[in-house]
Amino acid sequence: MVGDRGLAMSGDFELLVHRQALCGASPLWMSALNCVYWVDVLRRELHTYSREAGTDEVRVLPGVISALGATRHGQLIAAAADGFVRVHQGRAALEPVVPVNGPGDRMSAGGCDPRGRFVAGTVTLSRRPRGSALYVLDGERPRLLVDGMTTGGGVGWSPDGGRMYLVDVGSIWIYDYDVERGRAMGGRQWVSCAESEGVPEGLAVDADGCVWVAMHWTGRIHRYAPDGGLETVLWAPTRRVTGLAFGGTRLEEMYVTSACFGYDEPAFGQDPYAGALLRFRPGPVGAKLAPWQGV
Repeated sequence: MVGDRGLAMSGDFELLVHRQALCGASPLWMSALNCVYWVDVLRRELHTYSREAGTDEVRVLPGVISALGATRHGQLIAAAADGFVRVHQGRAALEPVVPVNGPGDRMSAGGCDPRGRFVAGTVTLSRRPRGSALYVLDGERPRLLVDGMTTGGGVGWSPDGGRMYLVDVGSIWIYDYDVERGRAMGGRQWVSCAESEGVPEGLAVDADGCVWVAMHWTGRIHRYAPDGGLETVLWAPTRRVTGLAFGGTRLEEMYVTSACFGYDEPAFGQDPYAGALLRFRPGPVGAKLAPWQGV
């Protein structure tokens, strides 16, 4: 168990967990437990950061988890290596819900839509162009939502549920979303990110409908207006930011995961907080996320 009790650092960021996660991802706020769940994909670790105690509890899982969602019973639904699973934290076990047999080699990022359907993408190990897809867990069966993806990055929805945002191949795409039927239509490129800005990965949507995006390899965190205009740029204390989630009693905090895979000792000397869990106060509050409505 590790804890740094919100150690102050440069700018407005706090260091919560100074741990060299190989691939920290999928932060998830759980208001009833006053905690943030997050994963280290490459180490098969499930982390529970207690906001009150300032400690981080780690469980090693029997398989890879790439995305987390809350259930209406306060448990966890997840995207695992080859499909959707329930996570039993107490015994560090994964219970299969349904496999995903389709484009892609393994599951990737995901989250719950405004009606509580769990959505997650796939990715090919070779990053084959248009070789992946996005699936929705509808009841207890997977349904294809978006085909022809490449990297299967972060996904999120506007507060009214009418728009779905999806990260893929250095861009953010936008879809018209039928929230009642769980259908995505009319996909088009919304934001194209320059290489100098970094690689877009995780995203989170605030109550104003603006989209926050973690830009891996530069440490930038972007806030885009609903029209796609870049409104805010923040610099995290590590270049390796990967995931974002609003949290706190009013969703007034932002939790940030990061990675360190590929780093050697000299690289850590230049980027010592790579792999850490961070927090800052963005100003706007987050849009409330619906829990998974499955059983």
